[in-house]
Amino acid sequence: MTRSYRCECAQSTILRAAVTAAFCIVASPAQAQITRGFIGPHEYALPDPAGMKPWNVFVEYSTWQKTDQVWDSGGDKNDVGKTEVLVSLSKFVHFWELVPGVGIAMELIVPKVGIRDKANDTSTGGVADPIVGPAFWIKPNETWTFGMDMFFVQIPVGDTDVGGGDRWNAIAALWWDGQFDKVNWTADLGTTLHGKNTNGDREGAQWYFNNRLGYRASEVIEPFIGIDYEKQQSKNGNPSNHEWAGSLGLMFHAFEKGHITVHYSKGFEGENRAVSDNINVRFAYAF
Repeated sequence: MTRSYRCECAQSTILRAAVTAAFCIVASPAQAQITRGFIGPHEYALPDPAGMKPWNVFVEYSTWQKTDQVWDSGGDKNDVGKTEVLVSLSKFVHFWELVPGVGIAMELIVPKVGIRDKANDTSTGGVADPIVGPAFWIKPNETWTFGMDMFFVQIPVGDTDVGGGDRWNAIAALWWDGQFDKVNWTADLGTTLHGKNTNGDREGAQWYFNNRLGYRASEVIEPFIGIDYEKQQSKNGNPSNHEWAGSLGLMFHAFEKGHITVHYSKGFEGENRAVSDNINVRFAYAF
């Protein structure tokens, strides 16, 4: 692959990829962010499902990604025209006890996307493909939560201007949350399997791993660090790609039934994809 091809690939696919760079959302070659790279501390902290009454959570995730560099096949950064992408995910979740000691969460996630190509002074936006599916969890003790979402599906009904309506995708992940006094460890290990697009092509499978380590400094403030990794297999002439990214952020336990989280994420090693350079905000409220 030549340098010019890499740059063109990054610019042409960043629009489509950016809409899928978040929780339970797939991504594409030269994507704008590591999948689930927006998560913060306590992302998967859930109560003991035994005897639990049904309840709900609304979460709004927003990611602002600035892309002006891509990783080449040798791991070096190449400059490209500036593109800014704002992805906002609205997630509604209903929780209840499925069987004694096992909880289930039915989720609906709707992504909204705005893209500005600053080099060419153009912009577009719309609603991308929604995601639906169940997640399951257990809580063996007060310290740990273990869960999985193995049957999430991305439905191709979104706006074509932001990469929607092109293919079905399947998402699966294992995740856990550990609380040790003031220290919290939240992590996941997941994959995305792409369906065929309207041209009959299929992209390579993606594998990703996200970690957040937080420290409850006070009743209100919890600083945290994170590290994310993602790799996508080669497919249909596209080379494999990967990236490591680090995060630094703050979680604000601002009110009893909700919280606000802000963090910055930056790619520090990669190959054949856009360099992650984004700010993430999460608002969650339980009711």
